[in-house]
Amino acid sequence: MGRIVNRQELSDILGYSLPTISSWTEEGMPVRSQGSRGRQFEYDTADVVKWLLARARGEAKAKTAATLNDGGDDITIDKARLRNEIAKAKLSELELATKMDLVRPIDMVLKVLSNEIANARARLLGIPSKIRPAIQLEVGTPEGTKTLVNEVERLILEALNEIKSQSDEPEEPHAEPVEQSEEDDVE
Repeated sequence: MGRIVNRQELSDILGYSLPTISSWTEEGMPVRSQGSRGRQFEYDTADVVKWLLARARGEAKAKTAATLNDGGDDITIDKARLRNEIAKAKLSELELATKMDLVRPIDMVLKVLSNEIANARARLLGIPSKIRPAIQLEVGTPEGTKTLVNEVERLILEALNEIKSQSDEPEEPHAEPVEQSEEDDVE
């Protein structure tokens, strides 16, 4: 229990004006006995200090709840609402662009791109078998043809190894060049 004081004494102790003390009393500051005609309000200083501390903590919590810290800049509720409205506007613009076929979902783009890469890879890997007859005509020997075709295959596989897909699927190991029999080489 603290000291029992009247309104003027409480004002002097706390350093606040009489109207402020009256306002706090209306806001719920604890009063030991109500004032009436000819009788002053009485306050227990310990109860008043506890109430003021609790009130200050409540105000601090309210301020913290209303303010976020974003890289050193305070973001008030008003700023957060503005950011929310901007985000909604951007989302509406994106939805409109999607309806106008100006944008495509990333998964669709990835699927098309993956298919195109797979097609290009298959065509590149098919080159050695397509040029084998021409090499056979120029070189004339099965061993020479085999050496040149294997070198072309090696260069294609080396180039494909350098171009790695950015897909989530692990890259399949490259197949070794298929050896053709000497009978196939002499067509």
